[in-house]
Amino acid sequence: MSPFSRFAIYFTEVARSGSLRRAGEKLHISASAINRQILQAEEDFGTPLFERLPEGLRMTTAGELLYDNHQRYTHYASLRASDYD
Repeated sequence: MSPFSRFAIYFTEVARSGSLRRAGEKLHISASAINRQILQAEEDFGTPLFERLPEGLRMTTAGELLYDNHQRYTHYASLRASDYD
């Protein structure tokens, strides 16, 4: 997953906000477009990334692992990029 892919941006914002609607508002994109990206990723990975609850979305263990790995990767990438500045 590229740290700058559409899915990575959407996934990270949904993980932070716990809501497709709030993520969509922040990113200025429809909640349904974000949901399609997440559903496609869940199909590709073969596991759910979020639990769909009445009060919003909560990351599954797989979602938490993906989120943590993505955060570490982007942090490392930003450190490496600063080496070239």
